[in-house]
Amino acid sequence: MPDNPDDPRLYGIGAVSRLTGLTDHTIRVWERRYSAVVTARAPNGRRQYTEADVQKLGLLKLLTDRGISIGRIAGDSIDALRQRVDSLRDLAAGAAPVARSVAVLGDFLPRQLLEHKGGTAPLEIRIADSSRERFAADLRQQPVDVVVLEKPVLDAEALAEMQRHLSDSGSALGVIVYSFGRTTDVEAAADQGIVALRAPIGINELRDATAHPVLPESRVARGSRPAQEVPTAWEFSGPVAARRFSPQQLANLAAAQSEVECECPRHLAQLVSDLSAFEVYSDRCASRDDEDAALHRYLHRTTAEARALLETALQKVAEAEGLSY
Repeated sequence: MPDNPDDPRLYGIGAVSRLTGLTDHTIRVWERRYSAVVTARAPNGRRQYTEADVQKLGLLKLLTDRGISIGRIAGDSIDALRQRVDSLRDLAAGAAPVARSVAVLGDFLPRQLLEHKGGTAPLEIRIADSSRERFAADLRQQPVDVVVLEKPVLDAEALAEMQRHLSDSGSALGVIVYSFGRTTDVEAAADQGIVALRAPIGINELRDATAHPVLPESRVARGSRPAQEVPTAWEFSGPVAARRFSPQQLANLAAAQSEVECECPRHLAQLVSDLSAFEVYSDRCASRDDEDAALHRYLHRTTAEARALLETALQKVAEAEGLSY
């Protein structure tokens, strides 16, 4: 019901919050920063919202919950927003779960997902790492649908890091899994179209968070690569292989002693570590032109393939030697 009994068409911010599911803070931010609605003021200075304002805010809530940035749609008319919502419903109606490629950065979550016994389908864990440098390098080499960051604290710095990764990868959706965070930061994440999940989470929660269809136009434009044709001499397809070993595990295997004094684990661990370092180096190496940049992308991916093959060999040797890591 409207807060003003004299004019049933006007609502106070508390009523709008209850009707739309938005917090008072988010409504004010969307109004002040994005001009999503332009409200009148009552004689006592309180905001007054019309029925049209409530409808628009409700539609904006539906769309931002599905990963579309508020900045992209705040200026749309109600009819345009309804068309967007209808498009999402058409995509979701009767459709099978949407396969999504995922990049995960964190201390625990990457290995938890890679080792999940039931699998992660329809999510494909394409990049999983605990190193920021390697993660950023891999992310710039290929597009993914979803970026997942595991952070101990959800704050402005975490949100800024997510935005950088979204820009680098061209991803449409960001998910931050956090242990501690203020309500204002959780709301700020929602304002930016970022999903915030309180740790610990399981694979089903991650599936649910990424299950909503996302309109193609909501994908972030990749900021690190010009949209030009890649020279055919260095074309290379396929994802960068996810890493099987953390730096600490490689160090443990390099230092381990086998019963037959075989030094293969040490040498293989060092090779894997060196290849991982070259992946980062090839990503950062300065490029003279587009063809040179394509060459370095090729080097990055072929190095990743070599590293993945040696990781398989290292795992087999460690198992044969009974080495724990």
